[in-house]
Amino acid sequence: MLIIGIFEQSIELEQALAEIEKSAIPREHILVTFMDNDPKKNNFREHSPRAFEIGISMATGCSVIGASSGFVLTWGPIIWGLIGAFIGFGIGLSAYYLVKKVKTQKKRTNHEVTVLIQCNKEQAQHITNILWNYQALSVGQVDYPSGGKYRTEI
Repeated sequence: MLIIGIFEQSIELEQALAEIEKSAIPREHILVTFMDNDPKKNNFREHSPRAFEIGISMATGCSVIGASSGFVLTWGPIIWGLIGAFIGFGIGLSAYYLVKKVKTQKKRTNHEVTVLIQCNKEQAQHITNILWNYQALSVGQVDYPSGGKYRTEI
């Protein structure tokens, strides 16, 4: 039997491999392969606004609000428009870097790992249960008889 399990790279994978080795499967019968990301996917980058663009747009909006309010305030519309522009630029930059920080925290991508385990039919169910217990993304089995034709079980 050949058992195939797909994991995200994590501590659960290491624990599953340790338990599989404890269950009388030699290391020579376990193959671990780290999967690569598509390099073409990383080259494409959509247009996202820069920090300066966000800051200027917020400065424009806040300066309009400040100038409009300045007609009834003591320092006049020009001073309040400039004050609004500086405050808006600061708010825009802060919002940009806050959103960027949240996106990078969510963007953490764990690479997938494929584990191939060769065992006999008696051990297959036990190995499959170990893989599922340690949060495998998917598990498959291939039974290869002596005739050379493959039969898949899911």
